[in-house]
Amino acid sequence: MLILDALRSTLLASVVFGLVPVLWWGIKGRKKTGFAKSFGLIFPRTDLRSSAIALTAYCALWAGTHLPVFTQYTQPSASAYLGLGAPAVIPIVIVSFLQTGFLEEFLFRGFISKRLVSAFGYKAGIPLQAVIFGGLHLLLASDVTPVSGAVIFTTTAAGGFLLGYLAERSFKGSILPGAVLHGLGNLVINLLQAFS
Repeated sequence: MLILDALRSTLLASVVFGLVPVLWWGIKGRKKTGFAKSFGLIFPRTDLRSSAIALTAYCALWAGTHLPVFTQYTQPSASAYLGLGAPAVIPIVIVSFLQTGFLEEFLFRGFISKRLVSAFGYKAGIPLQAVIFGGLHLLLASDVTPVSGAVIFTTTAAGGFLLGYLAERSFKGSILPGAVLHGLGNLVINLLQAFS
């Protein structure tokens, strides 16, 4: 049942997160560039120094915001697997890598960030998509207090900024490394919750 729930949830997320970008590309974007390049679904090219700095910052942010005191605010999905153990592993992999890792990166870094960077440049586009990313996570959170709201918004916006920077600057337009990082972060915290 957990696997079916994860697949159903991921399918719904793919429609919600993918419909507008794919329709936009079909109407407007395909005249300019191919589908894969338009959304950053390309092999990453990298500047090692820039990538190392951004990856270190992302890992430090992830480690700091996934301490047990923050997890209740930053990872509400993790509580869905609390104490479920081995039966939750496959659903966690599905949700972590497909739903949150890939689909969120596709929408936020592959679609929103690329449109904002194209319109306003890197210095404005990347922070704008990060604010949208943080704001949406805040809107979707439940039982939000001023403290938990501040934690949710700040940590997700900062993570969104770093993932946007990685995609646009460090990996030369590819969202794929960010999708893997995003998925790994969610995988670790969900597994810790499942086996606690």
